[in-house]
Amino acid sequence: MTEPVVAMPPFAPLYGVGTESVRLRWLTLEYRTDPQAVASLLPAPLAATADPLVGIWVAEFLGAGFHLPDGTVEQRPPYLQAGISVRCHRHGEVGAYPLTFFIEGLNHGTLGREIFGLPKKQARAVTLTEDGGEVTGRIVTANDIEIVTVRARATSPAGPLDPVPAWFGNHFALKLIPSAEGTGYDISRLVRIPFRTSEPGGAWDGTAEVTLRPSTADPVQLLPCREVASARYGGIRLDIGFGTYLDHVDHVPVAGTPHWGSVAPAGE
Repeated sequence: MTEPVVAMPPFAPLYGVGTESVRLRWLTLEYRTDPQAVASLLPAPLAATADPLVGIWVAEFLGAGFHLPDGTVEQRPPYLQAGISVRCHRHGEVGAYPLTFFIEGLNHGTLGREIFGLPKKQARAVTLTEDGGEVTGRIVTANDIEIVTVRARATSPAGPLDPVPAWFGNHFALKLIPSAEGTGYDISRLVRIPFRTSEPGGAWDGTAEVTLRPSTADPVQLLPCREVASARYGGIRLDIGFGTYLDHVDHVPVAGTPHWGSVAPAGE
């Protein structure tokens, strides 16, 4: 479900390497799914937890700042991003394995993808709309399929709640750089990426429904929703630090068939 990670050109580089700090408007839905489906998507040494949770998040990034070691701060205009992660653990350390992220806007995804291996893909649209006590999040792929729709409704007063699940604190991503010879990867490493949240405000707990639509390119339907576990929406500050290289990964579970720029099968 990931796009290949590419090298940054030394001439006219696309980005500077730094840490991120951003204010967010964030919606998270957690649901329980088939434990065997989660296990089949995790690369060793990651393993499924006893409670097989999927986290779908949709967020508006408001004034993201990327802090470079030389003191330079690269500012980005507001943009929308969404993602799907599964709860997992590595030798007992609980975290999130990101299956796919979707992002609007040219080059907004390069930092997290090329540096950390976060599986960011360009989306046709990511939306997060409020209507009174209801919030709707949508992910529309580049192939024009609305693969995810989440509708959440408040059931508690707004307060200082963290809308980001605690298990998102460590994201275990795969940094993959395909071989120029066409076989395997030059780099296939597991990376621990710290997601730290602070300054929560105006968040509420709620109920929600999620709709997952079939796609061969982005097969979210492999993780069916058995039961919605939680829904939360509100404001938060997120800080993403530099990662830590962990294990070499020999077997990379792959799901989905690339269809960018090609003729897709009927229904895709």
